[in-house]
Amino acid sequence: MGDHVQAELTEVAQEIVTVVEPGFDHLTLRASCSGGGGTYRLTSGPSEQDEYLFGHLEKLFAVGLDRPVVFEMRVRADGTFDALVTEHILQATSTLPPTYTVVRKRPKRPDVPPAATLADVEAVIGAPLPAEVHELYARGAEIDDDIVLYPPDEIVLTWSLYTRMADEDPHDWAKPVLYVGPPGAVRMVSFHPLWVPIASNSWGDNLCVDLAPGPNGRVGQMIQLAGEAPLSYLADSATAWAQSPESPDYEGLEHHFNAADLGPAGVAALPPTSQNLTVRNPGDLDFGLLAHLTSLRELTVLGGDSVHLGALAHLPLERLEVAADEIELPACETLTSLVLRGARVELPSLPNLRVLDVSGADVDIESLPQVDFLVLNAEQWRRCTLAPAAVSLTGESSLARALVWAAERGVELSRQVISGRVSV
Repeated sequence: MGDHVQAELTEVAQEIVTVVEPGFDHLTLRASCSGGGGTYRLTSGPSEQDEYLFGHLEKLFAVGLDRPVVFEMRVRADGTFDALVTEHILQATSTLPPTYTVVRKRPKRPDVPPAATLADVEAVIGAPLPAEVHELYARGAEIDDDIVLYPPDEIVLTWSLYTRMADEDPHDWAKPVLYVGPPGAVRMVSFHPLWVPIASNSWGDNLCVDLAPGPNGRVGQMIQLAGEAPLSYLADSATAWAQSPESPDYEGLEHHFNAADLGPAGVAALPPTSQNLTVRNPGDLDFGLLAHLTSLRELTVLGGDSVHLGALAHLPLERLEVAADEIELPACETLTSLVLRGARVELPSLPNLRVLDVSGADVDIESLPQVDFLVLNAEQWRRCTLAPAAVSLTGESSLARALVWAAERGVELSRQVISGRVSV
């Protein structure tokens, strides 16, 4: 990775010992840096107590400007430090120990050429744009004060960014998106390669020409990508959208509550348009009260004792997360993502499951289904022979051991050990 990384990390270590109050035995910095940004977590001593800083570690923003960098650094009270540096591994530090994720089979994306015309855009995406889009650009229409129409090069850059992001984090591979619009008009995904972003609104949401609509949609319809607002159907054509560019109302699609606050009557009264629910501390809640939520696609249940969801098998659930002492799962054919915590669980037949996280549950590892993305703890991985496209490790505090685990899964990642000393 070059001598410049040594110099950059030395400056980071110097900043750490400067801004942290003396008295620590050692500090551990875990960081993921790319393009002048990134995430980090700084902890103190073997107990990993968080060190809260006023402001940011400014020197950290200089790391990873030319390529993404992931590292774990230990800085001691005498100013000596060691850092293990790698790349192509996701290091999530929102909880400790961190979670490490690698993609075993990442698709290769060709370089995107510059675009000066809509014909260039069509060549990049591999499909023609509707005639009304060409007409819109030909007459230089002003849509609305809050909407910016992209020039061709910006269309391609934005499209390229979204296509790369769709593969970046496996945790998002089967994540449902909230949707507002006619049923079946739009594909329920975060992005599709034939969604062409031609504009953005004042909130930064991208507005796309949809060349791959749902079964009840129309090629060339306008949609808004999920962002500050849900994925939204806007109009059946660019012409209709340009004449009336208002965004739809999206209130009441999600509800997050403690079961005791609503009570059985309140739960039974939830609107059938609800798409995302979080139920905290359900107690003895009868989950059959949710059976009328025929648009429910994501359900999270946290802090339960005995959670029985068998009565919800008919719902179009795509993602289910449950943390409870006892769990009965619904046999949902639509389920693509499942996260379980805290219980011995028997998995029903889930034919469309793509993402499975049982790192916090007691399951039969030898009988796990084939999925695209599997999350297990270290002990579970020692008993697992599956080799999905992406894998994640929980419960491991060492980046070095995470790299060994990745190698055992067939992913050899670069490593560089950097040591030095700064003044204290």
